[in-house]
Amino acid sequence: MAVALDPREEERLADLHDLRLLDTPREPPFDRIMGLAAQHFSAPYGSITLVDRDRQWFKATVGFRHSEDPRQDSICALVIGQPGVTVIEDAARLDATAHMRGVTHEPHIRFYAGAPVVTETGHAVGTICVIDQEPRPFTAADRTTLSNFAELVASELHLRRLTRRLYDQALRDDLTGLANRRAFMRAVFLAQQEAAVTQTPVVVGLLDLHQFGALNATHGPAAGDALLRRVGQTAQGLLRSGEQAGRLKADQFTLLFTGPDALVRAQQVSAELLVAFPDRPGSVGLSLGLVEVPPHVERPDPDDLLSYADQAMYIAKKGGLGVMRLSL
Repeated sequence: MAVALDPREEERLADLHDLRLLDTPREPPFDRIMGLAAQHFSAPYGSITLVDRDRQWFKATVGFRHSEDPRQDSICALVIGQPGVTVIEDAARLDATAHMRGVTHEPHIRFYAGAPVVTETGHAVGTICVIDQEPRPFTAADRTTLSNFAELVASELHLRRLTRRLYDQALRDDLTGLANRRAFMRAVFLAQQEAAVTQTPVVVGLLDLHQFGALNATHGPAAGDALLRRVGQTAQGLLRSGEQAGRLKADQFTLLFTGPDALVRAQQVSAELLVAFPDRPGSVGLSLGLVEVPPHVERPDPDDLLSYADQAMYIAKKGGLGVMRLSL
């Protein structure tokens, strides 16, 4: 059996990683498909395998107790480069597989049949395979059935990807790509829970654009949209990992900072935003309100916290930046 390497390997790996399945817990849909396949073929071993750059990883297994192997010991890594079902009657007698650890050691693989799992984008990200410790026949009808099981796995992957994208869209602002109000409020809630454990502050910022309505009226909605995207991109570009920006409504944006230096970081980012969008005649400036929740203060409801930031923002209308610190 010749080994056919996918010339689009990097694209294949990007597609695999986009599924976000590697190293996730076992899940009933995949376990059911694998269990049915093993039962149908009376196979003591089998797996739904995802082939990563340097390893194969099992999303569902029958018989196996481990979760991954090096790619050089992966028969499935050979299968993803082959069209249709690959059948190996005796892996110990095939040069391409005889050296692999699963063949030379437990479970001493002899028979292998695997079908590539191909995503909707045309990439073979893995396989579904059935394995035995003894050589056995595998008919044309068996090949068709195993291909059908592979299509079931591919359908489950496609459904999961669609569901995740719909979920992401429900939490993203269409224009800027930032978190929408629902997602931002959830992030604030989770940040406050974590801060209560780590005893660190949380800072929420509210950013309001000046004269945005006049810009829309004078230059049209396209100019307004372009400005909103620029504000969102600028804010996002200033943030570090763990910090978040969101769009609350038409001309208001939100910021979230956590950790021991949350207030310092919030003030640094605010200062850079005020420089990037100066409040002067003929331009759209901004006001920023920050509210800090110190570690010892009872955590307010996210809506209340945003209301406090709104108050700080209005205090800042003339000065550009206002800071409110909650206290007992």
